[in-house]
Amino acid sequence: MSEEDAVRLNEFVEASKAKGASDEFLAAFLTRRGWPVDDVYGALGLYWERATGLSVPERKGAGESARDAFYYLLLFSTLATWATALGSMLFQFIDHWFQDTVSGSAFDLRQSVTWQMASIAVAFPIYLLVTRIIVREVDEHPERLRSGVRKWLTYIALLGTAGTMIGDLIWFLDYFLMGEITARFVLKSLTVMAICGCIFFYYFGSLRTNTSKVRSRFFGMVASVFVVAAFCIGLGVVGTPSVQRHVRADVMRAVDIRRIAVALKSWHDREALANSTPVMPPALSVIRAQGSLLASQIADPETKEPYEYRVISGSRYELCADFAASEWSRGIGSPFWHHDRGRACFLLDASQTVPW
Repeated sequence: MSEEDAVRLNEFVEASKAKGASDEFLAAFLTRRGWPVDDVYGALGLYWERATGLSVPERKGAGESARDAFYYLLLFSTLATWATALGSMLFQFIDHWFQDTVSGSAFDLRQSVTWQMASIAVAFPIYLLVTRIIVREVDEHPERLRSGVRKWLTYIALLGTAGTMIGDLIWFLDYFLMGEITARFVLKSLTVMAICGCIFFYYFGSLRTNTSKVRSRFFGMVASVFVVAAFCIGLGVVGTPSVQRHVRADVMRAVDIRRIAVALKSWHDREALANSTPVMPPALSVIRAQGSLLASQIADPETKEPYEYRVISGSRYELCADFAASEWSRGIGSPFWHHDRGRACFLLDASQTVPW
């Protein structure tokens, strides 16, 4: 504040107090007219110093405590965790719904989305709890709004948020100039801008005005709606925990089937060197007895029943297994191993290379 503004403010406070204006009225009136809170209370303090002949005592370390630092560091760390996880989850949904030739597999989607869901489930409730504690303390002790710890950490968080939005705009403009704008890209850019924009304007506004309960509750409710909606969509995309267990079992089945095929190929190659007409093993237990496979690799991981193995003719054979899911378990490599829910059989030839 300039010296001229300080003189004007002090003169107004002196004249208003002479007319009987209360401190509460002056503080509310001047802040509404755009005067900073610290300047208003400074002018009031100067008035009472002159009136009493005593200096206004200041409590050392008001609001500058390690407790404040702990709460605000925890607040912004959990905010960054759940906001990043929410954005990453929405990115995965966009990739899933707007697929192209380079989109990830369904298994990668499941694995990444479940990690983001776990991050949100832990970080978001902690964020809401810490926000509630801070708002309640500020409501009871308004002087905490002047905490240097609060202001520094909030501005640092705002800097990171603003940097993310600027980077998003640069990213968008770069792709636009290259003519590579797609629906996926536009939606991802809007996602980043929406999340960062809401956080930026809420916390930037909290520095300029008192953090009211109504304002904080509104932000918390809006954030909760989006987080819960994303979490529910995540459950719909990747399935419930019971479905996840079936998916992992299906992946193990697909891996076991390919391992068996590799072991049968090795058997056939050894037999071809020893005999002119190689013979396929009558059962998978024969290969297991030679140490090529473990007992757990020739049996279903859930039912413990052996995988179905049937020699067709010569080196041609068939391996079958019962799969619990289809959409989330798309084999382990090439389309050859893709399967649907239920019983699936794979026709192979031990004289040829096993499909990857």
